[in-house]
Amino acid sequence: MLGALVNTMAQSGKTYSLQECIEQALATNITVQQQNLMKQSTQADYLQSRMAALPNLNASLSNSWQTGFAINPESNAAQNNQSFRTNSVGANSSIVLFNGFQTSNTIRLQQSNLKATGQDLETTKNNIMLNISNAYLNVLLNIELKNAAMARVEASKAQVERQKKMYELGSVNKSRYLQLKAQLAAEELNLTNAQNSVTQAYLELWLLMNIQPNAENAIAPMKDLTALTDKMGAEALKPEQIFEEFTQKSPEIKAASYRIRSSELQRFVAMGGRSPRLSLSAGLNSFYTTQSLQPIGSPVLTNRTLGYWDNNGTLIPVFTAFPSYSGYETTPFKTQFDRNLGTNLSLNLSVPVFNGWSVNTNIQKARINHENAKLNDKQTRQTVFRNISQAHTSMLAARKRFESNEANYAANKEAFELAEKQFELGALNMADYLNTKNSFIRAEAEFTQARYELIFRRKVLDFYIGNPLY
Repeated sequence: MLGALVNTMAQSGKTYSLQECIEQALATNITVQQQNLMKQSTQADYLQSRMAALPNLNASLSNSWQTGFAINPESNAAQNNQSFRTNSVGANSSIVLFNGFQTSNTIRLQQSNLKATGQDLETTKNNIMLNISNAYLNVLLNIELKNAAMARVEASKAQVERQKKMYELGSVNKSRYLQLKAQLAAEELNLTNAQNSVTQAYLELWLLMNIQPNAENAIAPMKDLTALTDKMGAEALKPEQIFEEFTQKSPEIKAASYRIRSSELQRFVAMGGRSPRLSLSAGLNSFYTTQSLQPIGSPVLTNRTLGYWDNNGTLIPVFTAFPSYSGYETTPFKTQFDRNLGTNLSLNLSVPVFNGWSVNTNIQKARINHENAKLNDKQTRQTVFRNISQAHTSMLAARKRFESNEANYAANKEAFELAEKQFELGALNMADYLNTKNSFIRAEAEFTQARYELIFRRKVLDFYIGNPLY
């Protein structure tokens, strides 16, 4: 269904100017939306590269149960047939102090990628603006052709009606009347075709704008169309001059230049893989275990006999008082946390020696990408210059066609006006009259087409020199 293919419901009876058509298309075009998402993704990469320069910070918390043989976390002694629980908490942070400038180069790389993506978005918008302008002018062209066909039909109807009355009065023969009637039928067919062409042109414009076709919608006529066909325009400049000026603001060329810079920075990042890596890390940790016990109540001192042997081999008794308690309980969490709290600080240096040739491969591929980016930039410049040269040549050709068709139209119009007077006076036969009229019809249509082609070619060339499309 057509409703599933469009994004916006057109308002009933709305008249769109060229500016509104372009703004509507830019707001709803899927390619533009995809380019916007691509730009947002590149913005996220750029932000990530900047955040990577900051220290990281991670916290940890664990709760474990152990049974049977285990290491007592309090005394670090091996024990059998034990069952206890241990909680550990900690926080660690580290920062890279030096890594061959990989971090700073990555930031600049992602910034260059972001600028290139932004220029890609502008290129897409420019293409859509030109397509909308072409479709807009095509609608105006077909409307003008339809209006001319309608005027001819109305004139022919009046002429047929006049010949019919003359035939009924016996002033002319039936053949003359029927030939004019056949000519009217042909012109009505042309009018129908012209009306269909207007409908088709509108359909193409609405689809480019992503709005639902509505017969009540229309476009506003452009102002100063005559000024767009005068001889003073961008065609007076040479393609080289236009290209030189356009390169300063061309999004295609800017994007290619930014990608050259990105590829160069990517090579620097890859070369940084050969550099030693210096980092600083710090940590804070503590633990709690049910194996940590403390006595309950006041101690009761009891004497225990200890002793030592003297040089004569005689046991010398020593009486020592040992405290004893009624029981033991697990040491409180806070007491253990404060007692077991520990910190660490380390400075680490890593020197790459051999990593499966991956660093050299990355450097080689980065160099290849850099050369490819330079070729893409050259190709882009050639393409832009070719487009400008083609637009300039097309403009000159359109100018010549317009001037030739303008002269042809003026001559045929004068001939037809004279033939029409002679025909009404009976001084011109039917065949010559119809030939003259059909020649005028063709000349009028060709002149109108040449006029709008010139306007579009003029707008394209003006676009390259920085003039707005509306």
